[in-house]
Amino acid sequence: MTKAAVIGVGSLGRHHARIYSELEGVELVAVCDTDEARAREYAEQYGCRAVADYRELAGAIDAASVAAPTVDHARIGCDLLAAGVATLIEKPIAASLEEADRLVAAARDADAVLQIGHVERFNPAVRAAAGVVTTPRFIECHRLAAFTPRSLDIDVVMDLMIHDIDVILSLVDSEVSEIHAAGIGILTEKVDIANARIEFENGCIANVTGQRTPSA
Repeated sequence: MTKAAVIGVGSLGRHHARIYSELEGVELVAVCDTDEARAREYAEQYGCRAVADYRELAGAIDAASVAAPTVDHARIGCDLLAAGVATLIEKPIAASLEEADRLVAAARDADAVLQIGHVERFNPAVRAAAGVVTTPRFIECHRLAAFTPRSLDIDVVMDLMIHDIDVILSLVDSEVSEIHAAGIGILTEKVDIANARIEFENGCIANVTGQRTPSA
């Protein structure tokens, strides 16, 4: 029986808790959140422990989902991986390339599983397309979402567009040769509307737009 926990039970983490509670061969041991009332709410709902500090779970779990704010991914993830805990981190992997490298190194050093929750790769439509798309030449993606007060520690590229970038990179079998991008903030100090033109060495071009504003 795999003993699992969820770190951060906000808008996404609560779904991780629900799924763990339903999976065969998995025991949801605990949910963790700095909002202790929220942690208790979901712990009662799924019949597990509620903790405010993930470090209390040392030695008690085999796997964990990290759905905390992106700025905390590297710190929490590296601690879990160092303890040998298989770790699923909600996208994006981290707030910077340096932090992402630290996570990868921590997983390698501990020989622990590290996976990032790029769920769009498993979207049935994307999986169907992957079976027939062999040499794409032009890709156009628009991901327009209504503004919500979540994930405001990152910009729209890391929040929304990263799904499409990940899918594009999984479909185009070529290195990126050039990127042209522009973005502006509307409601936050971060970029809320962005557009990027990604050119690949094999000639493929991807035009990607991400937006999180009330007019979306």
